[in-house]
Amino acid sequence: MNEILISPPRRRRRGKTLVKRLVWSAANSCALGGLYAWRLEKHWLRIERRQMPLPNLGQAFCGAKLAHISDIHCCLIVRERYLRQCVEEVNRLEADFVAITGDFITGAGSYARRIARILRGLAPKVAVLACLGNHDYGILHPRGLGGRRELAETVAGELGSADIFVMMNEPRVFRRGKAALQFVGLEDYWSPRYDPGLAFEAACDHLPTIALCHNPDAAPELARHGADWVLAGHTHGTAVDEKNFPEALLPTEQRHFAAGEYALGPGQYLYVNRGLGYGRRTSLNSRPEITVFSLQRT
Repeated sequence: MNEILISPPRRRRRGKTLVKRLVWSAANSCALGGLYAWRLEKHWLRIERRQMPLPNLGQAFCGAKLAHISDIHCCLIVRERYLRQCVEEVNRLEADFVAITGDFITGAGSYARRIARILRGLAPKVAVLACLGNHDYGILHPRGLGGRRELAETVAGELGSADIFVMMNEPRVFRRGKAALQFVGLEDYWSPRYDPGLAFEAACDHLPTIALCHNPDAAPELARHGADWVLAGHTHGTAVDEKNFPEALLPTEQRHFAAGEYALGPGQYLYVNRGLGYGRRTSLNSRPEITVFSLQRT
């Protein structure tokens, strides 16, 4: 694993850091992961650096950087200052693309305006691309409590006004000279509007393709449709037994897709980002994450 921690603590602050680790661990043991919010220390935000091999990737895109974030969960308990600092850290990576895999908000549509205002500060060289997550359709997920028919459109509209391209069962192709790179974005797996057939019908099957889908449950199906990589989130880096977490709280089926990279087939991969929001985290291994990929030709 290629990992760095931003601004690691100085040696002379070792005692203070140890105390923070103990408090962080205790808070999560008591299901109070939100206590992380009392102060942002940059070294608690992990950055994962990885290679992304893509078949037939044109030379013009070789070495391009793709930053991946997920599960922002803008709401009452997630501080705006924290999210703005996360945006600053993404910008320091000087990525060509930023991909965001859903759960922008938790709660009312007013948070969509707030997170759009914050994410407007993202400054990749090319574009910010996104898909929506289950919380962007309702407070839990669209098949259960809190589903709101108009919420997804509100979130997508506000993000669009911030120059974020929200892909809802559709592709988008970027070109540099003769080289091309394709992204395909899906509506949330639990949404009745999730339609990979529609999304890939409009896609070019000969291009290197990165799919964005919030829930990693969709990954095997998207690989069958031709995705070389699937980027997802949703889990917050947590693998749990469904006996302890009812489906309404953790709507996933393939729970072995918890965090990190998984092979889906020959030359096809899934990456599950641990997310930025600091709720529902059960261990130090699930700290908030920014992933940065270096695109490579296979």
